[in-house]
Amino acid sequence: MSRKIKCIVFIGLFLSLNLLFTGCRKENKTKDIIRVGIDLKYPPFMYINNEGKPSGLEVDLAYAFGKYLGKKVEIINTDFTMLVASLESGETDILISDMSVSEERKRKMSFSKGYRYGKTMALVNKKFYREKNISEKMSSEEFFKLEGMKCIGLSGTIGIEIPNRYGREVTEATEIGMAIGEITKGRSNVMLGNYAVIGNYLANKETTDIYLGIKDYSISCFVVRKGNEKLLDKANKFIEGLYEKGGLYEQLEIKYDKIIKAYFKNKKMGFKYIVEKPE
Repeated sequence: MSRKIKCIVFIGLFLSLNLLFTGCRKENKTKDIIRVGIDLKYPPFMYINNEGKPSGLEVDLAYAFGKYLGKKVEIINTDFTMLVASLESGETDILISDMSVSEERKRKMSFSKGYRYGKTMALVNKKFYREKNISEKMSSEEFFKLEGMKCIGLSGTIGIEIPNRYGREVTEATEIGMAIGEITKGRSNVMLGNYAVIGNYLANKETTDIYLGIKDYSISCFVVRKGNEKLLDKANKFIEGLYEKGGLYEQLEIKYDKIIKAYFKNKKMGFKYIVEKPE
């Protein structure tokens, strides 16, 4: 093959590869729109209402953040397990979906300051709960030393990270329904999560119980791609403003406080319970 032909082939191959790799990311070419990834399956925080429109606390925050940026918001309804991939591929610009910080996620994405906090709870198989005499008086250390504990948790969440921190191995699950099923059937007996565990318990009261003695808590943040420091800085300033006197959280407390207390079925667990850092 002549040098000229080799050169042409090389250039053609280079251009093809360049197009291939740049085509893998769906860049947002519309500067006046911000695409927000949210999993709309968790009422009253993020869901699709009876009119077929995105609703809930996270959705309100997304639209408020868009207004803060001077941009129109496009909600991208994405399953929680696919949110990271949607950000990496460029399908979304930011995630506002109660995503907590973990060491694994920090390697892939950048996290803002916290805008929500979740006390860690454990959904426990009821038979295991009774056999081991589990109670709120039991410390985290005592709880995680229980013989026969079989943990299951969603991949990339505190359900994996915290038990690992206490030296427990965890079976990883990619779908919450499957994980809960493992607990109710007794094939696993402990699954960690935040306040959503309460809803899992209420739906399975005959086969599960809740342990509330874990000291660790999760911090939920806005999430952007690595290197997008400009958007991250704006997200941090927006979140700082939420907590100021007269800020958006004062308005949202009026809207959501009773709803959240009803969700938890506990008058002490209202709006401030999920947005203020645990003591």
